[in-house]
Amino acid sequence: MFTLYKIYYGDTLAYLGRTRQPLKRRLHGHFFKKKLHKAIDISRVTRIESAVFSTCADMYLYEIYYINKLHPLLNRDDAADDELSVALPEVEFYEFHCDLMEKWKAEILAQKEQQRARRREQGELRAAKAKQ
Repeated sequence: MFTLYKIYYGDTLAYLGRTRQPLKRRLHGHFFKKKLHKAIDISRVTRIESAVFSTCADMYLYEIYYINKLHPLLNRDDAADDELSVALPEVEFYEFHCDLMEKWKAEILAQKEQQRARRREQGELRAAKAKQ
């Protein structure tokens, strides 16, 4: 399967990506900051849309086209310095619902809380050593 997907923060297009793997797996990589995935803040995500293509070539073509047409906030690598001079037929994107989003949000929040607690402990230890 050849999929393009859009991730929104509010009404703003934050990121446009492509994948050959199941979209849930790709999203997990973004949200949990896996290697080779653009880090996406899951707490800001309000909507995800996807479109499926019949060929890999079409997916690649439309990815570059939409990055340069729509200017997503987080896409930098394939953005040109000038404007498009061509138009492709529009593709219909459909809202994508991931039943794991709430679970992932809770996991990420718990990880952040653990990191904060560790930093607090380290700060308290440094402060105690400084007093000695």
